[in-house]
Amino acid sequence: MIEAFLNYANISFIMEPIRKKFENMLRTSAWYVDYAIYKALCPFKRKINLNKINRILIIENLYIGDLIVITPTIRALRKRFPKANISLLGVDTMKDVLSGNPNLNEIITFSEKQFIENPELIVERLKNKFDLAVLLHPNPLIGSYKISKILLKSKIPYRIGCTKVGFFEGKGFFLTKKTKPTRELKHKIDDNLDVIKTLGITTNDKHLELYTNKKGKIKNAIVLHAVPRHKTHGWSDAKFAELADRLIKKYKVPVVFSGSKNDAIKNKKIISLMKHKAINLPTNIKDFFALIKESKFVVSVDTSAMHVAAAFNKPIIALFGAGDPRIWSPYCKKSVVLYKNKVCTSCMKHKCFRKGKRFMECMKAISVEDVLNAVKSSK
Repeated sequence: MIEAFLNYANISFIMEPIRKKFENMLRTSAWYVDYAIYKALCPFKRKINLNKINRILIIENLYIGDLIVITPTIRALRKRFPKANISLLGVDTMKDVLSGNPNLNEIITFSEKQFIENPELIVERLKNKFDLAVLLHPNPLIGSYKISKILLKSKIPYRIGCTKVGFFEGKGFFLTKKTKPTRELKHKIDDNLDVIKTLGITTNDKHLELYTNKKGKIKNAIVLHAVPRHKTHGWSDAKFAELADRLIKKYKVPVVFSGSKNDAIKNKKIISLMKHKAINLPTNIKDFFALIKESKFVVSVDTSAMHVAAAFNKPIIALFGAGDPRIWSPYCKKSVVLYKNKVCTSCMKHKCFRKGKRFMECMKAISVEDVLNAVKSSK
């Protein structure tokens, strides 16, 4: 599924900074210690009676890409519990991401602020309404400790989940069954599926799902997504402008810069550097999905657009720097992952710690020619 392009090393051999390796060691150690304490304090946890599971709550309070990669987990739960009422608990700004998913009966949302400052409001909404809670990898601002406490107070008898978070974050102390830790580096889809393995549920069906009834305003366009959530995932404005010009000249189709309304300013700046005309099209979530669904192909930095493209099985060229493609690569057969293994990469930091010429070297190393060759190879 994952392709390392041209002379780039196999994706399993990435030049990680030493500090990342050390941090990963601490993080994994904390996971094992937490699991050992859980096993020591709770040696006789009651076995989950799957035949009595009729109401399931899935918790994922992160963002677009994070929600898309849990769709195989939702589908696996639906297959195992075909008659159950399955609900998703998330943040309000992300409600439209999984709306229309046939494997969900309900989407319950609160603001991040309410999760942090007013958990009793959430308890009131959930209390006595679920038999099983499935906590996937939680928002670090909220933490698995706080969420697991909400689930306990909501009187949900079975509470399973993963506590694989940072070294210092609070762990899911109030979970009744925790995911067994592993040192193996996995794609985020597999990380999520590991959580429900504690119920004996496994699947090889890992394709992503998205749904929208909207029609794209522009069809058969090349979609460029230039604005990442994290600055360390960004590519040069000048390179995006040159890329767009050359794609327009070569393929004779519209080039659209996608994103939210907040991304429009950045896109406008890139377009101002171009020789040809391109379209700046900020959209809401469902229109964003429709645009990509009806596109010719997508070029994106490491952010939500590449997962949207993967869900619709669109050709996607994904530019990776600080992000780790072994964990976050777009999961589809038509993906090409671009990264350079001879520079510092995959540090997973939101702020580059390199200085001078080495600042953001991971993304600077990717050339316009690299992307154009990747587009050619993916078609």
